[in-house]
Amino acid sequence: MGNKPVWGRFEELRPDQLERIVEQWPVAYWPLGLLEHHGWALPVGFDGVKAVRFCERIAAATGGVVLPCLWWGSHGGHGDFKWTFYQDPVVGERVLDVTVRKLIDFGFRAIVLHAGHYPWQGVLDKVLSPVRDEHPEVLFIWGTECTIGGEGLRDVPGDHAARWETSYGLALLPDLVDEGALREGRGLEAWPNATPPPEERRYRGVVFDTQHPLFAQLGEDARKASAEEAEFYLSRIAETITQRVRNHLER
Repeated sequence: MGNKPVWGRFEELRPDQLERIVEQWPVAYWPLGLLEHHGWALPVGFDGVKAVRFCERIAAATGGVVLPCLWWGSHGGHGDFKWTFYQDPVVGERVLDVTVRKLIDFGFRAIVLHAGHYPWQGVLDKVLSPVRDEHPEVLFIWGTECTIGGEGLRDVPGDHAARWETSYGLALLPDLVDEGALREGRGLEAWPNATPPPEERRYRGVVFDTQHPLFAQLGEDARKASAEEAEFYLSRIAETITQRVRNHLER
């Protein structure tokens, strides 16, 4: 552990490079996302891009590999929004179980899963809890930015495409955020059939008015977003995970 940490993207590494990294820095980071409408200011792949960039940030401090993002998740309040894909939850559960067990077989001693899409939390708890119990020698860390830091970081805020996700976007992927798009009177067709869903299918708190600048958001006004405020939380989470991983690998 005395060498400077080396990390790489799993899909870009050759077999001998993977062997070297796993031998010295056996940490796997797995970002979990979704393709889902995130209002006018954020990309539809926001959850995944956010998770990828955060995983890469921590991997640079600990060494290890970052797996390709898992885009095909489930659940949420935006199923009727154009550009959103929700899958059967069984799909995600199966992929998680098979992949995590294979990572253990490959020799990874720490596995960190960052869920950029918040509904992944329940799926992760269901699938990973028994695997963790079967493999006490492996450090498992999983959750959204609101939960992955553990009990000491329960104050980390979250929402959907509103103040906090937009803030995380400004901190992690500013090149993909367009705050100027948060304006009235967009006049775009936002529904697959150009008709909003009936009231009974509308997720409580989500803005369904396409003319509204906060369309598709759930939470505080995204125009209050701040990269500095997001960085306060992100740096605390990164430091906590980095220390936990290092402590585990030094045993």
